[in-house]
Amino acid sequence: MVTYEPGETEEDEAERQFLEANEVLESAATHANSLIGLPRDISLTALSCGEENAFWDPESETIAFCYELACAYRSLFTDLNTEGSEAERVRATDDDVIGISNSVVFHEFGHALISLYDLPITGREEDAADQLATLLLAGDSLHQEYAVSAIEAWGALALSAEQGDVAADPADEHSLDSQRYFNAICWLYGSDPAAYQGVVATDGNPDGVLPEDRAARCPAEFDQIDQAWGTLLEPYLKTA
Repeated sequence: MVTYEPGETEEDEAERQFLEANEVLESAATHANSLIGLPRDISLTALSCGEENAFWDPESETIAFCYELACAYRSLFTDLNTEGSEAERVRATDDDVIGISNSVVFHEFGHALISLYDLPITGREEDAADQLATLLLAGDSLHQEYAVSAIEAWGALALSAEQGDVAADPADEHSLDSQRYFNAICWLYGSDPAAYQGVVATDGNPDGVLPEDRAARCPAEFDQIDQAWGTLLEPYLKTA
């Protein structure tokens, strides 16, 4: 069940109207639900939180998506999208907000699955949730575009951290933004190396961003992630 609560600020309310008009959370929920079964319905609620956040609440069995997070990403993508007419820039930013919102929901869906099915996870749960989000994003061309939006967001956040605009916290349970950036690129590339060959930095492609030695391992990384989550979720998968 998807619910949009009224925004508590003008900016939050604007994001509510955008997300609801475009059925962003409904679309994400439908995609995840088409692939993976749940033991019971969970709620997906958009609301004002007073902070930039999204989270899985195991007590209420709810995924919360905060309008403040959408506002922050809209500001980030507005700074990134500088080409084309004003209408084209606005449309690009809207598309990117939709993309990153899907990625965030899929990440939290990973936490929900781990909680509801008591899945055994080795390593950090946040990394495992990132991996599931990549698997859900890599399955078709539309969601692959959403994955690119997420990668662009991680890249911008990583650059801000390098420049000292955003504090990096090595003690946080999440990987650093720069690590999430390169992981996301690696896993998407690994899902289809032929389609994403352009991301690899080589002598002939100096504009690539993924180091060639990491790229060589990415297909195996993606296959390992796919196999691991496939094994954990095998009883609950709706498709082969």
